Formats: sequence, C-alpha cells, structure tokens
Amino acid sequence: MESDIRLFVSCHKPAYVPEHRLLYPVHAGSALSDTVIPSFYRDDEGDHISTLNPKYCELTVQYWAWKNVSADYYGFFHYRRYLYPDPDARLPYRVRRRPSAKELERLRFDDLQKLVQKYDLIVTIPEDMHVTVRDHYSNAPFHHGEDLRLTEEIIKEKFPEFAPAMEQYLSGTKQHFMNIAIMRRDVLQDYCEWLFTILGEFDKRADTTKYNEQEMRVDGYLGERLLGIYYTHRKSILKTLELPRVHFEENAAAYWKRIMLNMLLPPGTKRRACLKRAYVSTKRLD
Repeated sequence: MESDIRLFVSCHKPAYVPEHRLLYPVHAGSALSDTVIPSFYRDDEGDHISTLNPKYCELTVQYWAWKNVSADYYGFFHYRRYLYPDPDARLPYRVRRRPSAKELERLRFDDLQKLVQKYDLIVTIPEDMHVTVRDHYSNAPFHHGEDLRLTEEIIKEKFPEFAPAMEQYLSGTKQHFMNIAIMRRDVLQDYCEWLFTILGEFDKRADTTKYNEQEMRVDGYLGERLLGIYYTHRKSILKTLELPRVHFEENAAAYWKRIMLNMLLPPGTKRRACLKRAYVSTKRLD
C-alpha cells in the first residue's frame, strides 16, 4: 500500500500550483487576508497560528498541518521552491521557469512517491556559504545576531541534549535553507513540538518592537537555522536524505539573470559567497 504523502505548498498570495496528487497548495497567513484563493487550503482553520504569519512566514502552514492534517508523510514547499528527486545532484538548486505539469515531469517528480517512503527525514542539500552559520545569520540583511544568541540560550535551557549539535551546525559553514523538508509523521510531531516550543519562548523574551516589516519575519528566519540543528542532532538515528531544490522564476528577465549568475558563480562556491558578502557590505554602507 502506498503511503499518504502530502506536500504542502505555502502561498502568501494567489499563485500557480500544478495539479498533482502529492501537492496541496495552502494560503499562508489567510487569517490576515480578505482574498479567498479557490481550491487552496487555508492555514486559519482548526488549531492555527495564521495571524502570526508576518513573523513566522511559511511556518504557519507547517503548524496548521501539524495540528489539523492526518498523513503518513508531510512535506513543506514554497510556491516558487520545491524539492525534486535527484539524490546524485551536486548543486543545492537549479532554476526553472514555471512549475508546470511538464516541468514536474522533466524533474521526475513522480519518483518522489517511492523515494519519500524510504526515509524518515528529507532536507535540502546544504549550501556552503564559506562563513559560519552563526556569522552568516548576524550579517544577513534584516537579521539580528542577538536573536540567534537568544535562541541558543533557550535551547541550552530547555533542550540541553541538542547543545552539541547546535554548536556543530552553527559553527559550520553549510546551511539547509528555506524551511523546506519532508518527514514521516512521528518525526513531524517531534520536530514541531521542539520547534514551536523554542519559537514560542523566543517570542516571550525577544524585543522586536522596533523591527520593520522584513525584520519582523524573525521566527521564519530562525526556523531555517533550527531545522539545520534538528537535522544535525537526529540524523544519526533517523534514515535521512538530502535533495536539491528547484527555484521557479516566471519573469523572463529574472530567469535569465539567475541562469547566468548560477553559470558564472555556482551556488555553494567560495567566489559566489565572497562576492555576495562584498555586495551586502556595500549595501550596508549605503
């Protein structure tokens, strides 16, 4: 018997999601929107934190699925970013124009059905930023180093068994971005209990009153790093896999710009990381 696999695609606005038996489009932050997206699920039904979407981003969909949906496997994608089944991929992601049925076929998306059932937890291929995860967070636009430091304190207090994995991951240079993953039901239950306990405690202690709209996405930003910590801690006891992601870019100019950038400066290379840091430093000076 095939497992019930549900890959939830978070969309904060109307977006094209191809019809596929594995894909379940969800309107993220629907409690804060007057827009009703036909055929989309909503993250404001049942037990939910949809109103926290400005802070939690796509994690409000993850919370909703955790609390309200029964499945064997749960996956979390974005409307422009999916995982695809290529275990031998070398680069962390590739760029494509549109998530059409034909494009999914070219990506052998149907192979996910059997592949997922072989693993407990699947995450993105990590991208080497050639700077520690901790320093990368502190220097990224709209991020604040003190928020990550507070999160580290909370983990040491509430989940001290995760401290070694936390230090290993945050002191390393490779990151699992995007809050994108697929996990077995029991793993989802364990991960979400851990994740939302930490973020809930962070919300109680952190002062974000002066944050702008981008900075207010702090819980989503932290969630990306927390997934990496959880994966680092659990991968020795779980059957895990790392898969590449595909970024969809419908705008022709933006698509070709990304294609050329990835050809000249492949993701994960040191020269790309150095140029990106130089660009961010220049923007900060502006």
